[in-house]
Amino acid sequence: MTICRHCHSEFDPQDLPDEPAVQAGLLLAQERYNDAGSLCANCLASRGRLAMMYDPTCHN
Repeated sequence: MTICRHCHSEFDPQDLPDEPAVQAGLLLAQERYNDAGSLCANCLASRGRLAMMYDPTCHN
């Protein structure tokens, strides 16, 4: 188990849900923020939803 660097909740980085917002957050964590494995599913989903709504570089 790992502690999320944002919300400090305990989570398993190998057991993330296969939801679009979580996957978008995971992609950002890997490619932009270099913090993959240190954020829980809720924080990844929040990051992913915000990027999908407001980040113009996420749109084709």
